[in-house]
Amino acid sequence: MTAQWRIEIRLGDGHAPLRSVLVEADTEVEALRQVLEEAERDHVAAEELLLDGQEEVFSRTEVVDGHVEHQGEA
Repeated sequence: MTAQWRIEIRLGDGHAPLRSVLVEADTEVEALRQVLEEAERDHVAAEELLLDGQEEVFSRTEVVDGHVEHQGEA
């Protein structure tokens, strides 16, 4: 029988949860797996944003320094 599970991830006692998710699953293990899969997807997305952000910062720095990595044909 499917039940609702509230999964909260905290760092230490007395801190607000970093993640609080309500999932439907048959077992506690299945509920934990669902939350883990979501956290892993979020982690991958955050890494991609970090890389994109770093690329932009590097690009701006290169332009300010007068270095152009990619030049279009005129």
